[in-house]
Amino acid sequence: MKRLSSIFLAALLTVNFACKKDKDDSTVTPSNDVTLEGTINQSMTLDAGKKYILRGNVYVTAPAELTIPAGTVIMGDKVTKGALIIDRGAKIHATGTSSNPIIFTSGAPAGYKNYGDWGGIVILGKAPNNGGANVNIEGVSAQAGENGKHGGTDADDNSGEFQYVRVEFAGIALSPDNELNGLTFGSVGRSTKVDHVQVSFSGDDAFEWFGGTVNAKYLVAYRSWDDDFDTDNGFSGNVQYGIVVRDPSIADISLSNGFESDNNATGGPEAPLTAAQFSNITVLGPYAFKVKSVASASKKIYNYTFGDINGSYGQGAHLRRNTAQSIYNSVIIGFPTAVNFEKTNSGSKFSGNFLSRYKTLAAFSSGNGNDTTGFAANNRTLAGFNLADYFAGVVNQRIDSSSNVANIFELSNPNPLLKAGSPLLSGSKSVPAGLEQTSFVGAFDGSNNWMHGWTEFDPKNKAY
Repeated sequence: MKRLSSIFLAALLTVNFACKKDKDDSTVTPSNDVTLEGTINQSMTLDAGKKYILRGNVYVTAPAELTIPAGTVIMGDKVTKGALIIDRGAKIHATGTSSNPIIFTSGAPAGYKNYGDWGGIVILGKAPNNGGANVNIEGVSAQAGENGKHGGTDADDNSGEFQYVRVEFAGIALSPDNELNGLTFGSVGRSTKVDHVQVSFSGDDAFEWFGGTVNAKYLVAYRSWDDDFDTDNGFSGNVQYGIVVRDPSIADISLSNGFESDNNATGGPEAPLTAAQFSNITVLGPYAFKVKSVASASKKIYNYTFGDINGSYGQGAHLRRNTAQSIYNSVIIGFPTAVNFEKTNSGSKFSGNFLSRYKTLAAFSSGNGNDTTGFAANNRTLAGFNLADYFAGVVNQRIDSSSNVANIFELSNPNPLLKAGSPLLSGSKSVPAGLEQTSFVGAFDGSNNWMHGWTEFDPKNKAY
């Protein structure tokens, strides 16, 4: 790629890109295929016909707006741990389509891409959090001025749009408790639009929210290394329709969870409490994906034993340290512990959920504020690893036509639609304001596969 020339401003140590100005002089567009690095402090529109490389931490600073059209491919540089950081007051307009998504991926060639090949994407805003008005975002070294800071008082803050986007092979653990995730939100406000986002092969968490009020729909966390949906520091948005697909052989030493939620690192009562509301999420843990060979005539699903997975798996949902996060009408299957309420706040609700293929159903620690007496009445469970389990009786399976063998739920070909007669087509519980009421439980009904068209389940071998 040819790198754009840059002008270093001695006083600010930022980089301005040499670009072609549009007629109205309000935005600029790159004149060649480019490597993006330094600071973008003018509004810029990328060209879907070109390829881009993120080199090092690339900051978009206020009041600049970065527009990324449908079909654009942006690759992260491995050597410099390339990352894109949208500072508060700046905006990103990444609007793909169902047939032409925007792709952030590894710069490695097809067949050689891997976890943590590049840094990731960070979007920062001015909405409240419980850590302060000028908080350094995790994974980004402390910077002078605004770079990498988040927090404020504007719950309706707008950081732009992030729609029909894939983020692949990002996420780097820089040091303990200091990681870049696939997609990180810091105090992002509710006027920001986030929907139809797939994070695949993240070297840390897939999605993490630090404070903020942003809402999101239609999220896919595919084969993450650590957690899938991680919420902290007062995040209070609504997240609905999401799926987690885990790899049985990959987990983090810190214990990998589907959901992980804290109020803050100390478990203190600082406001706002982490009070996100999740609904219609399907979390498919490591026990969900292995099937033993069977005779072609039997079509039986066999048990996946507890010794067959990576030993660093934890909980389908780990709600801890004073979090008031709530989970409604969701499916959690295939984890050693389905849900762990570890000193949660009494504002945390867990209702309408279906839990299966677990070793321990639910753990309640001393000092837990969740309603332990209402747990059994408000949720459905299918104990153990019976042959008539979630996949055999609830969700569609793929039948190999050549061998007539039933395969549970292939990692590279997931089909999560509910089968006719599934008990999960009904039985949902009421949800609070801000969430859509559905009759079905989990992320999918029997006919609408909202992942169709824009997702990719073999990105390691995908050539862009």
